Amino acid sequence: MDKIRSVVAKALSGVALVFALNGCLDEMHPGSYYTFEDHTISSFLEENGVYDFSLFIEILKKAHLWGEMATYGEYTCFAPTNEAIEQYMREKGYSSVADIPVIVCDTIGQTHLLDNPYFTTDLVEGAFPAPNRLDRYLSFSCDYGPDSSARYYVNKDSWLMRMNDTVQNGVVHVVDRVIEPSTLMLPELLATDSAISLFYKALILTHMNDSLEKYMDLNYRAPGGDSCTIGVYYHTGNEWEYAIFPEKRYFKYTAFVEPDSVYHKHGIYTLDDLIQYAKDVYHESYPADGTQYDDDYTDRRNPLNRFVSYHLLEFYGQYDAWNVTNRNIIGNFERGVWDIEDFFETILPHSFMRFCTPQRANPNGIYINRKGDPKNPPTDDLTRGVRIYSPSEMPGIQQDALNGIYHYVDEILVYSHDVRNVVLNTRIRYDCTTMSPDFVNSGGRNRYGGPNENQCTGMINGFTKWWSFSPETLLSIRSRHQYFASYQGDEVILQGIYDATVKLPPVPFDGTYEVRVGYPPMTSRGIIQAYFGASPDQMDPTDIPTDLRVGGDNPEIGWFSDGDYTEDEIRLLEKGMRNRGYMKGPGAYTFSGTNFRANRGTLRKIITTQYMSAEADYYLRVRQLMDNNMAEMVYDYLELVPKTVWGSDEGENIY
Repeated sequence: MDKIRSVVAKALSGVALVFALNGCLDEMHPGSYYTFEDHTISSFLEENGVYDFSLFIEILKKAHLWGEMATYGEYTCFAPTNEAIEQYMREKGYSSVADIPVIVCDTIGQTHLLDNPYFTTDLVEGAFPAPNRLDRYLSFSCDYGPDSSARYYVNKDSWLMRMNDTVQNGVVHVVDRVIEPSTLMLPELLATDSAISLFYKALILTHMNDSLEKYMDLNYRAPGGDSCTIGVYYHTGNEWEYAIFPEKRYFKYTAFVEPDSVYHKHGIYTLDDLIQYAKDVYHESYPADGTQYDDDYTDRRNPLNRFVSYHLLEFYGQYDAWNVTNRNIIGNFERGVWDIEDFFETILPHSFMRFCTPQRANPNGIYINRKGDPKNPPTDDLTRGVRIYSPSEMPGIQQDALNGIYHYVDEILVYSHDVRNVVLNTRIRYDCTTMSPDFVNSGGRNRYGGPNENQCTGMINGFTKWWSFSPETLLSIRSRHQYFASYQGDEVILQGIYDATVKLPPVPFDGTYEVRVGYPPMTSRGIIQAYFGASPDQMDPTDIPTDLRVGGDNPEIGWFSDGDYTEDEIRLLEKGMRNRGYMKGPGAYTFSGTNFRANRGTLRKIITTQYMSAEADYYLRVRQLMDNNMAEMVYDYLELVPKTVWGSDEGENIY
């Protein structure tokens, strides 16, 4: 308990600690100690002259994993020393490896192996980019050792004693403890943390813990053949790629939780205090409900239920998952004029969060529901928002459950009247890879393809939340690439004689909105008819069909170069594009040195302009009209833009 209080106090102490921790992770990562060109993982472990790995080798052999370590492939191996294995056996009551059951040896071995090579030099604080062999993500964080030197950790407890030893079939990192991810479900893990007792009591009282208990979809059936290993080979844009389908479907969750000390700053010390606080916030945010649901804490319209629900998401996200963190992709953002942003729905019906990584925030980090103006330094806070603790600010606290993760936040998180009507009164730009929990929980979003990898993630109708699509539709999540003409370097791809319907994300307040889709036109695209409606069974066409093959400088679209015209002329030309249903790409993102706004090959299509209610669902359907089973559509990003933005006197900004 004292240790937890100490951690919380340190994390809340302010700028000094935050900058210290960021400095820890910003220091130059140690590079490869050696490149062992003549070794595989197996021979490296057998012949290493510094550490003895004989017990780990015995475990791998018992689990029938040893042969793989000598074969061609690309692996990351976290190798526990004999001292680490001996400590594990003492803690578990095993006298020798011979006493460890085969299934436990298999769990140990699979936990310490990833099917891709990852070097610490390529990582930022958060998680390794891909799961281990048991489909669990391992966290990567920083702390200081007894001599005040920076140390890097896997899952908080396992110190990377030696890193980045390159061998023929991957990379080896030496760890001082056996890595043991938690086997608890998320509510059970939350119950173990006494620093968040008030939130946990509210979670139980509202029964929202029941919404966090699922883990694996036992009804899921992966496609047959090689679809889960080799994948479905298809052409998109200028590339041939593989859509590899997940073998399993997982339900995973994230909770953003205030430590009790945050509540105490606001005079909240008991559950009754928190109930009253929730009433104050949500009576104002939902005035039509009055007080009629105040006494039924399990009703989704109850203020405390709303308070708790807004802290929960059906998406699994390590610290670095909420905004782009890959160094190559970050470089494409015009951060001096616009923050890196993403939007995610929460478990509170018809609500969402705005995540941003501002360049000038103090302290720096990732914020929820922050509104800034990067063009006005030295500070750009309009609304500060709530900052998420990094893993390094929660040392010793196991955040990762079997079916989810939780993060501390430094202020009270609410979907208040001001959040809805001020902070979220903005151009809401969803990267389309956030538009289903299955896009995220499958690992499709945040997969970085690199310059030579062409692996994407295929989705199955009926097992892709918020989407439905025809048997003739191939839907996949394209991996991130630095040089794609796509926002954040990734896309949702539809291919074939596609017919797909998606439930649109919610809007924060009632009003008139433009619904837009960003895409790069190419000759491989199709011709689509779009439909919009409040029910997937009752939808109306939005306009005449749209030819996604037509480039921006075609007179049907009317793209122009800003440098050729005056400001007044630009406004007139933009109005002409809008009248034809198009907009130039946003000025907040660049690829290959060309800003989207200055690129005739990155467009926004205004699908429809509609009155939308904050308490209703809406659906968008696109149907491919060509007789071409190779035709495509790119769902790159979706914009939901209130008239308060695009119809304001000053006009919508270009970013």
